Amino acid sequence: MRRAIALAVLFVLTACTSAPPPAPKPSPVAATTSAAPAPPVALTLEDAAVAVKEHLAADDVARVNGDERWALDLVRDGQDLITIAQYRSAGMKPPRYTWGKPTLIVPRQYGNAPLWFAALIDRREQGEPPRKALLVFVKQGDIWQNSFESLLEADLPPLEFDKEGYATALDARDQSIAISPHLMGPLHATIAEEGRAGYASGLIEPGPRTTGYFAEIKRNRESLKAQGLAYDSLFALAVGFPVYAVRTSDGGGLVLYSLTRTTTWTAKVENAQGGHLAIPEEARWALLSAVIIKERRILETQQYVGFIPPKDSRAPAEIVGYDGLVTRASAT
Repeated sequence: MRRAIALAVLFVLTACTSAPPPAPKPSPVAATTSAAPAPPVALTLEDAAVAVKEHLAADDVARVNGDERWALDLVRDGQDLITIAQYRSAGMKPPRYTWGKPTLIVPRQYGNAPLWFAALIDRREQGEPPRKALLVFVKQGDIWQNSFESLLEADLPPLEFDKEGYATALDARDQSIAISPHLMGPLHATIAEEGRAGYASGLIEPGPRTTGYFAEIKRNRESLKAQGLAYDSLFALAVGFPVYAVRTSDGGGLVLYSLTRTTTWTAKVENAQGGHLAIPEEARWALLSAVIIKERRILETQQYVGFIPPKDSRAPAEIVGYDGLVTRASAT
């Protein structure tokens, strides 16, 4: 709902006299308060740089030692589930990364909890080319935890920074951009399931992470029907995970959000080939049995970076970053 804007009007009344007024004397209160300094920011760029360095160092030690418990102390929200999947799918030998120099995205904050910032960093896994990773850190007590991590698939739009280098945070329900940040996830889920026929098709750019999912679901549904199997794949906003957003230099917004994808294969006729379905490699760690009689259900946690244009733009929003893993699976 739009907020009502209250306008305060101040009328100054002066008394007129025939005699000239006495020379004003400076107020001792005004003299001490007229140049009151602006409140200090609760999180400085220097603090954020130290937090990134310390977090990445601790995370690497946890990975070297296969210490899942320590690793989970360093993460929260979607990264909590992602970290469990990384460790357990690799037999407690998760991938290690080499990190480049971070570019900090620190919103100007004055102590409103929780404090957070983002960092854009080159991430290299052994044997792989470097990728641009966008991470979000949130302060929990005295500890900075990794809440979100995604890999860029396109260049980031230029962001808005003030003269001291701080970004401008957007509230999750901000209405100054074409799509309010908290609605980006539900709209993305809609176009992934309904494609161009859905009401969200004109709001988000078609591509592999949007209409491409719809095409994939349609193909799988048709091919598996001949085998006596029902196939479905549903997307939803990851409830309980934060949505982060900052202003771009053109008046739009960069939005970081999480979705879940739940995919099911269900045997609908007797002697259906459910027991012979190939189990995706990334889901095998979470399945207690490789034999599927009735149904297989796989849940993914997905983390996206989206660019939303300014309010007056007719351009659609774009997906510019993605990362995700299977974080739960079951079979009967």
